[in-house]
Amino acid sequence: MSENPQVDPRQGFGVSHQGPGQAPPPVPPQAPGVPSAWSQPVPPGGPGGPGGSGARGGRSRIWLIGGAAALVAALIVGVAVATSGDDDKRTASGEPSGTPGGATKPKAPSWGKSFTKVPKGCELIKASTIEKIAPGGECTPGLMDDHDLPTMITRMPKWEPPGYGGDYQSLDVTLTVGPSAKGQYDTKKRTALSDLNGMRKVEESRPVRGLGEEALFVSTIDTQDGSLAQAEVVVREGNASLSVDYTYSLNTSDTTRKQAEDAAITAARDVLGSLS
Repeated sequence: MSENPQVDPRQGFGVSHQGPGQAPPPVPPQAPGVPSAWSQPVPPGGPGGPGGSGARGGRSRIWLIGGAAALVAALIVGVAVATSGDDDKRTASGEPSGTPGGATKPKAPSWGKSFTKVPKGCELIKASTIEKIAPGGECTPGLMDDHDLPTMITRMPKWEPPGYGGDYQSLDVTLTVGPSAKGQYDTKKRTALSDLNGMRKVEESRPVRGLGEEALFVSTIDTQDGSLAQAEVVVREGNASLSVDYTYSLNTSDTTRKQAEDAAITAARDVLGSLS
């Protein structure tokens, strides 16, 4: 037998080896490689789809002036999921999540009212109010209506007429209840004042007295063809933040800006009154 020790293939040929009778050092275990996120295939196409034209009573152009609500909704869901994930981590690590059983209720803020009970989205506004400000409007509940997260409650219902034409109007509500109410209010306010990359023009904005702890009214008009106008009210009350968007057609509706403002404020009062 040769006195020259064999090269341990685990060490390679450029590394010194042990003498006779000595066991080679253990090879440290290596975790399987994790593919980089940058190497993952990107699905073809991009977000969104072809924009609608101005046909059918202005409904096909709602996405232009209503884009703010979609943006706020995306931000709310992102924050809510992140908050819920943190709570899941605490629960998994053995830390108390706030209440027995691992579930929590929206935390109380250090200021103002603290709401813990929120009705379903379509129950936030009284039927008599809808009949007055948006006659014939049918409610579609939001995606989060039946999915309350541990630290945040979200409601995003929408009322609009079932058909096309006529005196068109729609009402959108975005409500969040939780410890991030102040931040959500600031986000809603910034979005309400945005021109959405030139797709709409802010005609008026001013504070609303006597509504919640802080509230802002914003009036906008669609700059693409001038067919839609919107009255939006953004409100914060304790740990609740909400926005109410009243959209109406300038071509088919006799609604005035003052009537739209009153409608949005009335709806916001109903929403706050439904919380406990």
